[in-house]
Amino acid sequence: MENMKDEAGQRTVDMRASDRNYAIAAVQNLVGIDDRAKQITDLLEMEGNDEVRIIGGTDGIGKTTLAKAVYDRISSCFDSCSFLAEVEETTQSSGGMQFLQNKLIRDILERDHEDPSFDETIKDFVDIFCEMKVLIVVDAVEKPSDLHAIVGDQLHWFGPGSRVIVTSQNEEILEGYDSDKAPTYKVSELDDGQAFELFCKHAFRMQSSMPDYDGLSNCIVDATKKLPLAVEVIGSFLQGKSIQEWENMEKAMKARPMSSQKTMVGLQELLDICYGELDHRQKDIYLDIACFISGVDARIASYMWPNCYLPSSGCILMPLAKIGENNELQMHRLLRCFGKRIFKQEGSGDPSSRRFFTQDMIRKAMNREKGIGEVEARDLCILTSVNFAFMPAISFLKLDGAEVSGDFAGVFPSLRWLCWQRFPLDFRAENFVLRELVILDLSWSKVTEEWGGWSKIKMKKLKVLNLTGCSDLLFTPDFSDYKDLEILILERCSHLVKLDPSIGNLKHLVYLNLKFCSQLNWLPVELGCTTALKELFIDGTSVRQIPISIGNLKQLEILSGLNCFPLTHLPSSICYLTALSEFSLEGAKISKLPSSLGKLQKLRRLSLRDCRCLEKLPYSIGEIGSLEELDISATSVSELPDSIGNLKSLKVLRMDSSFIRAFPGQIGYLTKLEELHASWCWSLKGAIPHDIKGLHCLRSLTLGHSSISSLPPAISTIRGLHTLDLIQCDEIEELPKLPPSLICLRVSSERMKAIPLLEDLKELEELCLSDGDWEARRPPSKLPMPESNVKRTIDKQSFSISFPRLRKLELSLSQVIKLKFGPTDIPPLKRLKTLTPPGLSCRDVSELPKKLLAFKLYHSPIEEIEGLEGLEALKRLDISNCKIQNLNGIGQIISLRSLILSDCDDLSLPDLSNLKSLNVLEIIRCKKISQIEGLEKLTSLEKLNISECPAEKSAQVQDALKYVMARFPNT
Repeated sequence: MENMKDEAGQRTVDMRASDRNYAIAAVQNLVGIDDRAKQITDLLEMEGNDEVRIIGGTDGIGKTTLAKAVYDRISSCFDSCSFLAEVEETTQSSGGMQFLQNKLIRDILERDHEDPSFDETIKDFVDIFCEMKVLIVVDAVEKPSDLHAIVGDQLHWFGPGSRVIVTSQNEEILEGYDSDKAPTYKVSELDDGQAFELFCKHAFRMQSSMPDYDGLSNCIVDATKKLPLAVEVIGSFLQGKSIQEWENMEKAMKARPMSSQKTMVGLQELLDICYGELDHRQKDIYLDIACFISGVDARIASYMWPNCYLPSSGCILMPLAKIGENNELQMHRLLRCFGKRIFKQEGSGDPSSRRFFTQDMIRKAMNREKGIGEVEARDLCILTSVNFAFMPAISFLKLDGAEVSGDFAGVFPSLRWLCWQRFPLDFRAENFVLRELVILDLSWSKVTEEWGGWSKIKMKKLKVLNLTGCSDLLFTPDFSDYKDLEILILERCSHLVKLDPSIGNLKHLVYLNLKFCSQLNWLPVELGCTTALKELFIDGTSVRQIPISIGNLKQLEILSGLNCFPLTHLPSSICYLTALSEFSLEGAKISKLPSSLGKLQKLRRLSLRDCRCLEKLPYSIGEIGSLEELDISATSVSELPDSIGNLKSLKVLRMDSSFIRAFPGQIGYLTKLEELHASWCWSLKGAIPHDIKGLHCLRSLTLGHSSISSLPPAISTIRGLHTLDLIQCDEIEELPKLPPSLICLRVSSERMKAIPLLEDLKELEELCLSDGDWEARRPPSKLPMPESNVKRTIDKQSFSISFPRLRKLELSLSQVIKLKFGPTDIPPLKRLKTLTPPGLSCRDVSELPKKLLAFKLYHSPIEEIEGLEGLEALKRLDISNCKIQNLNGIGQIISLRSLILSDCDDLSLPDLSNLKSLNVLEIIRCKKISQIEGLEKLTSLEKLNISECPAEKSAQVQDALKYVMARFPNT
């Protein structure tokens, strides 16, 4: 295949794996993340094709950030997705690869992510995976062998349409694959303007500098060598500091000029400077996060540092760490490596001064102690006070499955966090007094309500108790001794049936997690005494009723009952939860909501999805002025109350698969509405009201598979509308003028009388138009072949394609007999990836775009395609149930990867010997094809299917089939 070039002029080469559709990309981050993510998305060729791509960059330039942006952008297009972060670092630890493989399996199959006993291998599920369209990100992988262990050495484990994105410093990460099929794409480093903008974003929280800081800003940015991570760190560090402090930083950076090495670009020197400026407490926090607790919930970790204020989600904790969108502590891999290096240097001389210890560290430290012999990991199964004598300053201790025995009086004077997962049932320690302990994690342990540790471990200051996965726990312990408890996690205690009434004594409890306690069917009335509670999760439980006392929880902000199927009743006292902002009852069997629901004045999100017994919304819902998202999908609700028009803050309204019969006349009053979803609402009939013109903020309108009959002309005034989905809206006869802002337009109707006017839609990227269900006209060949002289009830016409941004086109318009690409003043459709134009007649597709990647023609009277040889980028040609007679020129399309022909009785083939890249060849029920000239030259074939045609029994085909089977025995 000839080399292709991207917009930056960098070389890209096509890559194909089996008959699957893949894309691998190793990516680097840049300012303008949305634009860069879109470039990567274009490279992934989401519409189908068989590309595997890799995009490289130097460390610290943000490959992971961009990969995540692409992942978020396209993940909804796949059956399942998995993001495997920091593969190289993970594989350094024992069992790291098994952990990654398990995570991949769980993500794709949507299995329980918390069960530590899960130890299946990927190969156990290949038969399932090969039928699934998946998206996988393999982040920061440096060894080809690690990549092979995760996605296979031939990328044949996953189904058609799958995409794999890889980030790596190793330019040879795909060396195990065919080098001719490994494309690369390099994105340029930050230019001066981008680096300055990124710096200002972190230093000033805006895109430009402040006047008095312009000169200093430019000097400091130049000193960072414009490495994004360095720019972000130094910008965050200087935020809110005085000019004097800025000047001191500039002097310090000049005194230690940055390294010219491309791998680190001076980052080491910059981190040394920043670390030196931190106070003692900040240094402790930084090292704690870097070495031990990166990725954990910041709300839990905050208890490690007394009187330390952690900012809200997304804000900067310090220049070297952040809190992510899910409240997890985040730190860049390079910053963690730097912290671990400091930790090792500072603690190498005196292990007793260390604040953190794990089992492995204990063993190593004991080995160095005079008079103590070699200690193996197995010797740490039973621990005594002697094992901890050399660590008086310890504040964090992580053990795994170990037992304790003996007298522990005075052993842990400073311990604040004890992580003791998989703890056995026996507890034989005495005087186990943990006066400073605030966090106890006993996840996946054998503890029961009678476990000796409840009485023997003295921990009066306990703030966090994590009992996740303690499946032997039938009843919770008596909480009387833990009156300061603020976070209680009982998630996945699968046999828990009762909460001890003493839970009412927890006056400081703010977070209670009962998710997937599947045997728990009631909540104690004493729960109403936990008046400080802010978050309550009963997802996946068997709770049938919520106690009336819940109305006492005046500070409750989140109440989640996702898949709490037995829940049938809500008490009216629920309306006293005046602080409630998120309320989810998805899948519950409730039949009605309290009439006074409108009292929840702070409610922002209400999800009633899959509450199939719910038939009506209370009129008072219109009083919730703060409501931003309402989801009544898959309910039995048939109409919205007129008060819905009062929801002035509503941004998202979802009604998919409900019994809604009509839009309320007040729909136009929802002036902030951005998304309106009513697909699969077969009861939704008639015209969309004219008042829709009031939805000035509307971006997405999806009404597919409904019975609406028309859209109002006023829809053209909604200038921000990006998506309009009217697939299988068979009552629509014509469309009005549409807004020029549309990016995605999908319309199909059996009653369509006229092609909509689309000439102003210059932003359009995806267009699907059909005047019927063209899928029903596809093979098998029992459908009558179309005749080019069939009479039409409507006038035949041409369809002009002049959408410069178009990436996907599907047409099934029986009234269209000619397809035009133009006009001449518009550049060729360089972005067009997929063309599906059924219904076109002979010689009317002669001006196909040269960059077309996929051409599909189904059930068409077309007899000939002119200009096939000009489709220099074509990868897939699929023709079925057509009058086509020849494919002249196809032998020159050396980029072709997939050729699929079926039910074409009049078709003859030219010589195919030049198609050296062809991977898939299928010829089914083509009566005139008795031989395939050049078949023996197709050495790249990975899938060959010749059936129900004269060529099937030929020696030529049989020899080719043996060749393919020898290379790919599982195909």
